[in-house]
Amino acid sequence: MSFNRFLQFFVTKETKFFPIYIKQTELLVHATKTLLEMIKVDNYEERKLLGRQIKKDETDGDELFRNLYKMLNITFITPFDREDVNELAANLDDCLDIIDDCSKNILMYQPKRIDSQLIETANYLHECAMLLHEIIKKLEFISLNHNEIIDNCDKIKHIEHVIDGIYSDYISNLFNSETDYIELVKNKNIVETFESASDILKNVSDTIRTIVIKKS
Repeated sequence: MSFNRFLQFFVTKETKFFPIYIKQTELLVHATKTLLEMIKVDNYEERKLLGRQIKKDETDGDELFRNLYKMLNITFITPFDREDVNELAANLDDCLDIIDDCSKNILMYQPKRIDSQLIETANYLHECAMLLHEIIKKLEFISLNHNEIIDNCDKIKHIEHVIDGIYSDYISNLFNSETDYIELVKNKNIVETFESASDILKNVSDTIRTIVIKKS
């Protein structure tokens, strides 16, 4: 084997992480879309079926993360810092975990109503997931897509701030208007998980921003 082919053998290994990242974000897009569907239906059995779909996305995501970790341990050259390769996959896996937690809370608490603020937040979570998917598809060629990646990271950061505002207003209104203490606790715990999901989605964009800056 020539020296050039020897180097090429390692260089081609760099790209094998990106299909896993893409698949992780595809699962995330599907999970957030399913969560949105879940809170729009009233029937508990329908919600359970949708919850199972989200759980499958989360389980498939765990398998992807394990595969990436195994590959990382046997790969000499990585597309960016090894710690960042692992952190990005771990953060995406955390996103799937928290969306599954959102689903579990809906099923566990069975609130009497789903308020419009929760639906609005779920819409924003799905939007963030789609933005992350677009970012990840462009991440292999950072230098060519630098501005677009950063712009989408900024959009995710903005959405996270919007969700913070929705959360604050909703909690305030909940404590001022909800007379059923049990329903108050249920809705408070549910919306807190949704708000946490926005923080974790933003963590992914922050990790990506760091990667882009290091590669610039």
